[in-house]
Amino acid sequence: MEALAQAYGGASGEGYEVYAFDLLGQGRSTKPNLPPGSYSIDLWAQQLDDFVREVVAPSPGGGVVLCGNSLGSLVALTATAGDQTTPAGSGYLSSPSGVKGICMFNSAVGLNIRGMFDGPLLKAVLFLLDALLFNNRFVLGLVLDRVVTKELLREALTNLYLHDPSQVDDELVDSFYGPAKGEGAAGALSQIYTNDPGLSPMQLHAKYPALDALPIHLVWGTQDLVTPITGGVGKFYTARSVDPRRPVSLEMIEAGHVPMDDNSEQANTSLIRWLEAL
Repeated sequence: MEALAQAYGGASGEGYEVYAFDLLGQGRSTKPNLPPGSYSIDLWAQQLDDFVREVVAPSPGGGVVLCGNSLGSLVALTATAGDQTTPAGSGYLSSPSGVKGICMFNSAVGLNIRGMFDGPLLKAVLFLLDALLFNNRFVLGLVLDRVVTKELLREALTNLYLHDPSQVDDELVDSFYGPAKGEGAAGALSQIYTNDPGLSPMQLHAKYPALDALPIHLVWGTQDLVTPITGGVGKFYTARSVDPRRPVSLEMIEAGHVPMDDNSEQANTSLIRWLEAL
């Protein structure tokens, strides 16, 4: 939680009311054994919609600003569109006054990489991974129990914090290690890696033209190796940020995949500057 406090401390320090929560099945949240296909961007978008309606409860017409990192950015965009609701667009956040804007600390293309590649070799590799690991909860559970160590996690996290590796301290490592060993971790991870990836940001904008009028600010790390600015989503929003017809802004800062924690000073400055002008 100290990492979250540092990441968004600038906004709360400026008088903004800040809420943060773990998505179901991730972090310190419970990981229930849900039916196949349940863990999805839509599930988390509905969780976010419910959270804002029931917990944040902004004043009528007040709206909220959503911030997310990677998958969180895609969840925020999906909830704003209301794609998870039936009928589509009928959510609390997808109402005309639901969301004032979204700040994305980079953005994922989907829940996982399925559907991104058409090559037969890559499809064969994914098929084998599913059969041998992700669809075999017994084996996946053994991997999480016996292979995933604090040292392994520390090395992996260091590749995400390329600007300031000192942020990868014992507390951060423990925040990943504990949930990986917890009850339900294998089942949740299995679904996250094998379920439908959902709609990409590009597909959401195409399906819901109203998103084109939504103020979006992107803070992207120059050293991001997971979702590089040269990837599909990065190129999409880069083009929009230089289009005067779009209320989209983009700022590159010295950081890896977790810019709001890897370089909280620059990330907070960028966020607050945008909020003040919103």
